[in-house]
Amino acid sequence: MNNALTILWMVMGVAAGTLLPLQNTVNTRLAKALRSIMLATGVSFAVGTLFLGFVLLALRRHLPWGEAFAQQPAWIWLGGLFGVSFFTVNIILMQHFGASITVVFAICGQVIGGLAIDIFGIFDVTRQEPSFGRFAGTALVVAGAILVNMTTRLHTDAPADADDTARPGMTQRILLPVAGVLGGCLSAAQTTVNGRLGAVLGSPTAASLASFSVGVSCIALFIFVTIRSHMHIPAAAATLPWWAWAGGGVLGALYVLVNAVDAPLLGTSLTVSVVLFGQIAGGLVIDHFGLLGLARRPVTTQRLAGAALVLIGIVLTRFVL
Repeated sequence: MNNALTILWMVMGVAAGTLLPLQNTVNTRLAKALRSIMLATGVSFAVGTLFLGFVLLALRRHLPWGEAFAQQPAWIWLGGLFGVSFFTVNIILMQHFGASITVVFAICGQVIGGLAIDIFGIFDVTRQEPSFGRFAGTALVVAGAILVNMTTRLHTDAPADADDTARPGMTQRILLPVAGVLGGCLSAAQTTVNGRLGAVLGSPTAASLASFSVGVSCIALFIFVTIRSHMHIPAAAATLPWWAWAGGGVLGALYVLVNAVDAPLLGTSLTVSVVLFGQIAGGLVIDHFGLLGLARRPVTTQRLAGAALVLIGIVLTRFVL
């Protein structure tokens, strides 16, 4: 693939990354109205599954589902499970550390996981030889992500946006961050697995649909086992605009779809990095202008410097030996 096409797919990845903070914002509003993060996530996954199903029906393509089930390894269907696991770990960490630090753990795991997958050829991907540029680029991406999300609370025992009743003990301070990084690695694994399934089926849309279907099934099972006797829909939810119900699922479906397209073409580490840059850029815009009803968080020199480090890291990862 020549550099022009590479840049085109990278731009698509950046655009997909900008969808993620929008999705998180929409889902957060829905979760507040429903008073349940899991219910809001279930709605988002269900809408995404329906959206991708309609897209696949409109394409009217024959897909080799039977051959894929019979001839491919079982892990090729686990993208949805990886995604739900990543989401669940983030919920747990946010209760203890707050949003800013949780994002740092997740990003570190995504970048490190993507690099490991490419270098060691995990999930049967084509192995990419380690190089100075790849390691330096990965380090810059992680450093930039930390700068963008770091606040003055990062060094305290418990950040202000964390639940004071859920402060972690010494053991949890070690285990929970490790779990956060591993969760990020699962997100990178989801990108790789969905990309492989999309290549096998000849349709990234079908791979994304399979991932969402597995994800919504896992969430439905969790809700059934844990909170079925307490589940109710608050009256305030009826006043939400239509996009609060449907927007998160559609945005999430498009995000997963572009990742499934890019992963086989760019490799996992580069796909994760460009999507991360889009996520950071989109988050900065949303914060600065207070979009979708969020409190304004003006862009600072520190956060712009972090975004610049991420961009430099992406260039090193792809174009420097």
